[in-house]
Amino acid sequence: MNSCSSDSESQPGTNPIEKGEIVADYIIDGYVDDFVIGTDNIVYKIGQTDDEKGSRYMGLKKVDPQGKETALKYLDLGNFNFANLTFANNGDLLMVAKGNTPGSDKILRFENNFSDLKPFYTMKPISSPFASKINLLSISNNGDNTFFVFDYGNRQIKRFFPELSGDMFVAGSEKNEIKDGTGLNASFGTVLKMISLNNVQYIIDNFYESSNGAYKSSNIRKVEYVNNEWKVTTLISTTNDESYNDITFDSKNDLYVAVKGKGIYKLNLQDNSLSSFKEGEFKVRSTGQKITNSFGSIKMIKFIGNDMYMATSSDLIKISDFQTKFAKAAAEK
Repeated sequence: MNSCSSDSESQPGTNPIEKGEIVADYIIDGYVDDFVIGTDNIVYKIGQTDDEKGSRYMGLKKVDPQGKETALKYLDLGNFNFANLTFANNGDLLMVAKGNTPGSDKILRFENNFSDLKPFYTMKPISSPFASKINLLSISNNGDNTFFVFDYGNRQIKRFFPELSGDMFVAGSEKNEIKDGTGLNASFGTVLKMISLNNVQYIIDNFYESSNGAYKSSNIRKVEYVNNEWKVTTLISTTNDESYNDITFDSKNDLYVAVKGKGIYKLNLQDNSLSSFKEGEFKVRSTGQKITNSFGSIKMIKFIGNDMYMATSSDLIKISDFQTKFAKAAAEK
């Protein structure tokens, strides 16, 4: 559920802040496929949008710390759905897009002040005659100027080395299944999210039946280098509608999980237990807008220091000093 008020109702001084209401730095309307946060707290987001003439595109936009939104690049909606973004260590903005059929085997880079999108690297083709075309669905910067990608076409994770202009196999049997193990003995379903900490990849891997695409399970797994092999281990799983929407680390390296329909949780990596961080309804406002929604609607979360960024299906929200504001709102309820 999502409700908005008019500008006049939300201006400071004209409508008192309600008890339990959180004051956000900004609320940006619009669908978000993915977003990343660059230097100076500038957000780069991509999702379906309309241009000035009302034509529908996939649009890359930036949002400054005050919430000013600027369109950077419009892309063909049919070719660039399922877009996933990451930064290189030098600040370059990279993207993979599963729906980009002509170039689904390419890592793309925005160039010339984001006005151009060009191939940055083309994954090495698989030599097997039974291999499918490489179709990159997700990407993660490992923090050491190497990148991990998930090839949806062949259900494999690979690692890209820009300085060597090459890539290597990490794990994946090419079978559509959730199976722990090492290298070729491990199997993946659909890896939707990948994040890195201390050379370990943490992933959200959803399993859908090959025959009819029916959803069966959502799994948080880790991929780590152990005894000269890449080992895949499932940490937690759910087999109902409470799938995992997102995972992210905060500045203290605590792992947060956005659980569909429930809320935001912390995952204890010592015993793989979930504990509630935020559930139920939240009310948030910024200058010009006010919404009521559920923490179970959160699709994406990210942290930069004490600032929290949340994306629902229709809004991007920044809340600075989030711990203090959440605690105050909870105390007022």
